[in-house]
Amino acid sequence: MDEGTQVAESSAAAAVALAGDSSAELVIAIGCAYHQSGIPVDELEELMHATAAALDVQLQVTALPTSITAAIGPSYAQRVVLLRLEPGVVDLQRLSLLNAVYRAVKERRIETPAALAEIARINALSDAAPAPLMLAAYCALSVGASIILGGHAREIAAAGCIGVLVGVLAVAGRYIPAIDRLFEVLAGVMATLVVTVFERLGWHLAVYIPIVAGVVQLLPGLQLTEALHELAYRNVVAGTARLGSAVMTLLSLGCGFALGIALVGPGALHLDRMRYAPVPWFELAIAVFAMASAIAVLQNARAADYAWVLVSCAAAEIAFRAFAASPGFQVATFGGALAVGVVAKIASRYARVPETILLIPGLLILVPGALSYESILFVLQSDTTSAGTIAVTSLVAGVEIVSGLLLSTLFFTPVRRRA
Repeated sequence: MDEGTQVAESSAAAAVALAGDSSAELVIAIGCAYHQSGIPVDELEELMHATAAALDVQLQVTALPTSITAAIGPSYAQRVVLLRLEPGVVDLQRLSLLNAVYRAVKERRIETPAALAEIARINALSDAAPAPLMLAAYCALSVGASIILGGHAREIAAAGCIGVLVGVLAVAGRYIPAIDRLFEVLAGVMATLVVTVFERLGWHLAVYIPIVAGVVQLLPGLQLTEALHELAYRNVVAGTARLGSAVMTLLSLGCGFALGIALVGPGALHLDRMRYAPVPWFELAIAVFAMASAIAVLQNARAADYAWVLVSCAAAEIAFRAFAASPGFQVATFGGALAVGVVAKIASRYARVPETILLIPGLLILVPGALSYESILFVLQSDTTSAGTIAVTSLVAGVEIVSGLLLSTLFFTPVRRRA
């Protein structure tokens, strides 16, 4: 069942349960739509509470990555709505449009029936780019990631080939459910096959770079960061569930890598630890532009938001490189997240741009997905010492990202004066 159908059925069930209470129905509809657009559940709960307050609806809500449970009305006469949903996928276009409706509801500039109709229209929007554009985006994302990881011409070529093949799988998954369910496994196999072919042609590669860069869109670094974010806000159940989902994605990619080794031999088995090397600024600019363009396509951003996606990615990478070149290089990820958070707050306050449009692209460049996948690859080589070290480093990077975002909010929190 696709996301649009899931949202429509959940909203219809909620409408029946609420027996024509349009204000309560709007609260549930907004929550359901935001959930399917991929925001963390603690932010979702805050949005639903704020919407309920604006509509004079009493609400208690608990959100999880796969469900929303809401109690509407006073404690002595509550109506409970339970929505079973698929995990949300980040969709920047829907988030932008939903934020416009949310602001209009909070400021009482839109009637409830009109808001419900607008949310239904947003849920019906297509989130699939044309197949040629999808292939180009996957290729550009892999090429940009390869440059950032320090790859040279051979690694960039291999990563680009893997990206195109992963894009083919993504397009085929729209029509063949089995491919969609095995997407990560098949992508891992494709990466191993391409690297092995390049090696057998005599193109000796830094194997780690194309293997990771080729599947960078599938790495659950953003999911890992969201899980840590939810745990930081004491939403233990949601954070643990999302963390488990991230681990399963990594294991699926690792399974694909192992299956590829079994099919074509151990040519790609011996990996070296990734050593981050300085990248010339003109190459870094090309990589950031390529990745920002690809993220805008794959995350379904509006054309009007493409420039903001580029600003977010550039701020993240510039801050990360600046901190990495300083004596405090250990907190480079923290610095990148702090820069993204500050830019997002400024754009939201002064340019009325939804924070999510700037937060998600920047975090996609910073997230520790590459380190997480690297740890799985070393487990498959029975190098548990390196795997453990890298896994801990990945978690620390995720904590740094969450800390950087939390600190950025302090700079823009209104100061409450005593009466």
